[in-house]
Amino acid sequence: MRMKLGCLLLFFGMSLTTENANAQSLTFNLTGNILPGVCRFTVTDVDLGTYYATEFSAIGTTKTWVDVPIRSTSCDPLVTTIHMGVAGTADVLDSAYFRGVSGIGIELQSAGGVAIRPSGTNVNFSAVAGANNYMLRARFRQTAATIAAGNVRSAVTIQVTYN
Repeated sequence: MRMKLGCLLLFFGMSLTTENANAQSLTFNLTGNILPGVCRFTVTDVDLGTYYATEFSAIGTTKTWVDVPIRSTSCDPLVTTIHMGVAGTADVLDSAYFRGVSGIGIELQSAGGVAIRPSGTNVNFSAVAGANNYMLRARFRQTAATIAAGNVRSAVTIQVTYN
């Protein structure tokens, strides 16, 4: 009797198992983003020099170019292009130049000679991993026949983006 009961239970259990066996496949996606890292930028004040007013003799007279290094540090190798939007206050007499003193504006260019206007100019550079200097240059330019003496302090804003 025990044998019959055991076989019956075994048969009954197997039939329950086969009738309730279902299969299911699950799929999921693994997602994420790999973004280029960061760059850090600094720039210090740049002294364009000290000149006597008599050294400016006519409209268009210029002085020596002075480098404006924009320093990057810790630039990730995945960053490929540096975009700099440069703007500032224009000279009262000639809006192509940044404000200096009356009759003297400040000319700003990329190192390659592309003029940077106070109203806003975009300058692009190929990124260099690690540390690098991205160069601009500036100089005084006479914008009027009559000039005034005085201290020059002209703020230039650089908005840096990169990809």
